[in-house]
Amino acid sequence: MANLVSIDSLSITNFGPFYDTTNFDFLTPADSSPHVLIGGKNGAGKTHVLRALYLAVAGEAGLGDLRKVETGSEATRFSFGKALNRRASREGSDTCTLTVAIRQRDADSSKEQTLTLHREIRFRPNSPPVWRSWAERSNDGQVEEDEKMIERLRDAFLPRHLARFFFFDAEKSQNVNLGETEIVQAISRILGLWAYERLEDELRSIFSATNKQVDADGGSEASETLADISSQIQSLTNGKLRGNHQRREVLLEKQQEAASELADIQDQLKTLGAVDPAKLERDQTTRDEVASAKREIEGKLEAAWEAPIPVTLLAGLRVAVTAHLEGEERKREWIDRKAAIEPRLPSIKADVFDDPESQHKLSPPTHAYYSERLDKALLSLFNPPPEGVEGVEIFVCDRPEVNFSVRQILATATAEVSSLENACRKLEALQADIKDLDYEIRQQNQNIAAIGAGKSLHERRGTLRAELESIDRELLELDAQRIQIENDITRLKVEESRWTEIVEKASKGRSLASRAHAFRDAASVMRKRASEQMRRQINQLVGDLWLEITERSHEFKGMQFTGELWQCELIRKSGERIQWDDANPSAGQRQVRLLAFNEALRRLAQTVPPLVVDTPLGRLDREVRAAVLDKLYLSSEGHQSIVLATNAEIDPDGPLFAKVRDQFGRGYTLIPEGIEGTDDYQVRLEPKYFGKKL
Repeated sequence: MANLVSIDSLSITNFGPFYDTTNFDFLTPADSSPHVLIGGKNGAGKTHVLRALYLAVAGEAGLGDLRKVETGSEATRFSFGKALNRRASREGSDTCTLTVAIRQRDADSSKEQTLTLHREIRFRPNSPPVWRSWAERSNDGQVEEDEKMIERLRDAFLPRHLARFFFFDAEKSQNVNLGETEIVQAISRILGLWAYERLEDELRSIFSATNKQVDADGGSEASETLADISSQIQSLTNGKLRGNHQRREVLLEKQQEAASELADIQDQLKTLGAVDPAKLERDQTTRDEVASAKREIEGKLEAAWEAPIPVTLLAGLRVAVTAHLEGEERKREWIDRKAAIEPRLPSIKADVFDDPESQHKLSPPTHAYYSERLDKALLSLFNPPPEGVEGVEIFVCDRPEVNFSVRQILATATAEVSSLENACRKLEALQADIKDLDYEIRQQNQNIAAIGAGKSLHERRGTLRAELESIDRELLELDAQRIQIENDITRLKVEESRWTEIVEKASKGRSLASRAHAFRDAASVMRKRASEQMRRQINQLVGDLWLEITERSHEFKGMQFTGELWQCELIRKSGERIQWDDANPSAGQRQVRLLAFNEALRRLAQTVPPLVVDTPLGRLDREVRAAVLDKLYLSSEGHQSIVLATNAEIDPDGPLFAKVRDQFGRGYTLIPEGIEGTDDYQVRLEPKYFGKKL
């Protein structure tokens, strides 16, 4: 079984809101739960307890870790330079101390030993704080002050990478990227896979150092080539790749500092009320564009009153008018045709019957018969009138082209009305925008005197923004460079294996290099098998916990983490796999996934650390809160959890507290005290949870 690690006590002196010395005793009776509940309202100092615990364990190196986790708004950003208690500072003290006692118990033999870490930090006016550390071991009582030895002792009890993973703010940690290099390495260490990777590197070094000695049966040239390839792998891994990582860390540090300074400048500009000339110019330009758009819509609406709107108001009458105009057009055509043909009828009749040749001359009856038929035939050209024109007596339009234009308006103009409603709404919105912009411009013009006061701040803000853009570009370049280096390493490893076979054939059984390579391959196989086994267990544990807590087992049947970067997939009931982000998980579900992942690591870890969690139930609904407490924070027997919560998360008078109070062996409440508006602000510790005993 794994070793169990717990925190016996924490002592805080003049750190943050903790004035003088405040002692937390986390030991619980042997027959009670090892879990501790610390309550406090917002701003009471819970996050400072988490920070104090982490810095007491990690030492000065932990400052960078806190900055990475706590970047963000002014309300959450941690400024260590201001960590000295204000009242203590005013009274002349320049030092704060953090002391933590860590207990390690062998789960098989029940042997115990304790390490007490002391961190003393002295704050100076114009220089960074100075750290002094020492450690005491329970088995020999000796005091150790050497920094490297303190770090080794600390890592033997509670390594920094474990504290980074299991001391956390649950709400801030929901967007942790499991593919980040440091987190991947920490996961490897927690699961015990780091030993295999170190063994591989050490065997590769032995192989590279001894392979040059192989000079038998024509294997000398191959040995040199292989040694050169191994050296290149070592150079890329320990040189370029490490340099890339270190440079990235430096840039991330600069990025955080620049972002913090930029946020401060933004706050100063708000306080000064300084006007940004560029913003004023942009607002004026935007106002002109909005006004132009407003005039265009007004012109469209004005034109609409000339035709589309009046035509629409005709309603059913429009159909009757259109029908009349069409009938009018047909009657006009009939009249024109009749007027053109009727005067010519006598001459046409004369052309047919007058002065025929003697042999064709008709008798009077015959002549009368055909003359009558011809009259009827000619009159049929325009009689009877076309259907629909009999009732047309009044001509509305004096010309055919006017008739056509009117009918076109009646038929098509009403289609324009459908867009007028949208135009009116848009006009109202534009009018509101112009009003807002006029107010903004007027306010800025009233504050125009503040431009001079804020000029240097604007210039510095521009410089910082340019610096952040430059850092972003370089980070992208470093990522591309890292991918290229890793591809080169992969290619060289393939070549290394090929040349190793050649060398082994030449020096089989006689070379330490061959044996080292064989051991290295064996270590690689063992690491891969152990990694696959651990990944399967993590998939099962995290998937089961997430599905049970979020109650989504009706939709999904499992969860799987793939690749070296721990990409997450959800498995539907049908067997279909979808990417985690494609499932649109809520903030609470993201938080539960990370908490389940942490719990899975804790169950599989070689050394089981305590869990210290702040804001444990933020963003979680009532049902999920109970499940998270029961299955994640309080689930492991013998594993210590220190939970820092507000009375909104765990109401001392609510059903959730009644359900879990027996699962906590000790409780505290942080009670802020002081006079508002003064520096006399401190926190008092009460050994109950909001007045309730545990």
